[in-house]
Amino acid sequence: MPGPRIRASKSNIDARIGSLVNMAFDSDYNLNKIARTIKSTSNGSTAHGLPYAPKILNMRETASGRFAWGANTTVDNTNINVTKGTYATSHNPYATATDTASWTHVLVDNLETGTYQKNMVGKPKLLVGANTGTDYDYKIHSGYDTFKVAKTGTLTINASAYDPGDGGGVDVTTATYTHNLGYAPMFSPFVEYETELYFYYMANSAFNTSIVNGGVWLTNTDYKVAEDVMSEDYLTWYSCIKTHTSSDSTKPGSGASWTTYWKLWEEPDFTETYVNKLEDIKLNLWVFGDEQDHNYYYIKLYSTSTQLVLEYTRVVSPTITTPDPETNFYDYQPEPASTVYVDYTLFYNPAGEEFNLL
Repeated sequence: MPGPRIRASKSNIDARIGSLVNMAFDSDYNLNKIARTIKSTSNGSTAHGLPYAPKILNMRETASGRFAWGANTTVDNTNINVTKGTYATSHNPYATATDTASWTHVLVDNLETGTYQKNMVGKPKLLVGANTGTDYDYKIHSGYDTFKVAKTGTLTINASAYDPGDGGGVDVTTATYTHNLGYAPMFSPFVEYETELYFYYMANSAFNTSIVNGGVWLTNTDYKVAEDVMSEDYLTWYSCIKTHTSSDSTKPGSGASWTTYWKLWEEPDFTETYVNKLEDIKLNLWVFGDEQDHNYYYIKLYSTSTQLVLEYTRVVSPTITTPDPETNFYDYQPEPASTVYVDYTLFYNPAGEEFNLL
């Protein structure tokens, strides 16, 4: 960036020459500008106060004082539109409850073109970037809040093998970090609360068969990331890794550049899950209960006033019998040992604090 530059380095690093990874702050990079936080305890619309559709981050307060990312909140040029989420309170039997509240963090940063400048006359201010007539073009604007990192770390769950027998069962394992902030903080990764892995993979990876040509690869066709196709001999499956219009050179398995656009289909591995990858959502996720002929794997990441919590629930479906025990409709499947881990960042920003800086 031409012009003045502000850098702050980690301890014992020269800010003038230190690499970016050792900077605590660098004005060459945009800071998110948080304009306000809106609490909604019921479904409906609330004016956000900007003349364009802004970027938003939405947190769910599920049980009182428990905060996580997600919920069905949309934004337009005037309002945020909230539909509170539901979450599982029990998996045996399956039962749900409605979120206590929805917390929408509204950024000045825009989704659509528009202009907004906060009145800073007579107020101390630090502005970095060109004055284009709208605040979202500034790299730094001291009139708004931004994310402030408090702690980074890793939480790991090593769940033992679980075999509840024909009747099935539920196993819950947690890993926690005690943050001592005295309030529930925002955090990353920005993963949906209560992600069910089977349906995550169904919606987002190796189950997305292309509807074109019966799923068989075809030239001059638009393919999107996570679509799956079969080879022309029906023997091999491939998953798209880069959106493109197909041609002979991108033909999976034989085209000159096929590995740029495709990879061999891989069976999802439910025994090792890196939670950060669950941020990559291409379709809406959904969760349901009742007996089914496979096991379920629920991952929750949430903060409270004392802890960041990673929770892993395995639901082993029971054997479903028929009059002939030799031909059961479904035989229960015990769970092997598995690992779930997350690289997290805790922010000083409270998850549940209303304010308005517009």
